[in-house]
Formats: sequence, C-alpha cells, structure tokens
Amino acid sequence: MALHIGNKIKRKIGDGIAWIYIPLVTCCLCMLLSCSNGKKTSFKDIQITWATDFSEDGLDFLLNNDTSYYYPDSTLVLKDDMHLYALSDAEYSLAKDVLKHYFDNHLYDKDNYMSEEPYRFRKYFRQYIGYKMRDSLYAYVNLYTHFPSIPEPECLCTISPSRNVLVYEDNGGRNFATAVISIDKKRVVYFKLSKADPNYVSGHFSEKELNALFPSLSE
Repeated sequence: MALHIGNKIKRKIGDGIAWIYIPLVTCCLCMLLSCSNGKKTSFKDIQITWATDFSEDGLDFLLNNDTSYYYPDSTLVLKDDMHLYALSDAEYSLAKDVLKHYFDNHLYDKDNYMSEEPYRFRKYFRQYIGYKMRDSLYAYVNLYTHFPSIPEPECLCTISPSRNVLVYEDNGGRNFATAVISIDKKRVVYFKLSKADPNYVSGHFSEKELNALFPSLSE
C-alpha cells in the first residue's frame, strides 16, 4: 500500500523531486513540515533499506533538477565538459531499457573483463542524470543495493539522504556501480563496479559518509 501511494505521488510531482524515496515521500514531507525544531538528529539509529525491499518497478529514479550532484566525498558527478541535461520521458525510458538489456544480455558473458560480477539488475537502485558532452547526449547512472535512513520519533517520520548526493561507497565492491549510457547510440559505453575491499561490511556507512548524505543534520 505504501508503495502504491508513493507511485501516485511520483506521477504528480515528477521524478526530479521524488528521487529515491518514492515509497517514503510522505515521510519526507513529514520531516519538512513537522521536524523543524532545530534539534540535531543522531546517526546512531540508522536504518538500511535494500532494493530487494522495493517492487521491481520502483528502483529507477531520475535526477533532473537544475543543480549540482556530487558523491559523499564531495566529488562532483559532472565535470567541466559535462553539462546537465533534463532527460525527456522518452530518453529516460530509453536509458532504463538500454541498461536492463545490458545486464540481461551482455554483462555476464564469459569474456567479462571484471574480476567480480555485479549482482543481478533487480538488486540495484538506479539514479539517472542526463548530460551533454561535445554535442552528444548521455545518461550517467549510479547503482546501489541499499541506502541509509534515519527514524525521527518526534514526528514519526523517516529522514532520507539529500537528493543532491549520490549513494555510493568507494570500497563497496558490487554493492555500488557506475554506468554511462549513450542515448544517441543506444548502448552502455562504460560500466564499473566500486573497488572491492575484503574488510567492507554491507550496510555500514561511516560518520563522514553520513554527514555528507545528511548535510542538514550535520550543520
């Protein structure tokens, strides 16, 4: 039921606002309307939400706002020669189809160049950012298996990460990945997993990463 309600809200306000919290939009609204007493929320009660907790049609999110998007280490996603472009519905749909086809038909070939295989497509959230570079159109995609959220008992809501920060960890292995799709050529031109670290613990985010993902709470 919560997911159904979230999807209705998504169609009403648009993907650029809904982002990764389609089923949590009501919680985010609660945060904005009710949790404004200035009290700093603790990171000690972090909750982890996994892509497998969502329905399969609720894992793709378009970041279409005219703003800067960056990683938790403050690295900008779009470099100087990459200019933000608002993908149309048709271009966004094409990007999703191309990426799914890449996973289903190419990514697990025997000649795969990666030392570690990604999870199956179903296990990832996907954030899409459209951009132009030298007159060519691309979609930059951030893939991640899970994200943190913070329960806020005072307003019975859940606080989600800033929609300007991509959910990513440098040493998260196949829990995180990056893809670049050529909209013009209708194919994936780049795919890479996060670095593998034998000491990495799935679902763990450092305080530094949490401060980046929740900038309004770390002020």
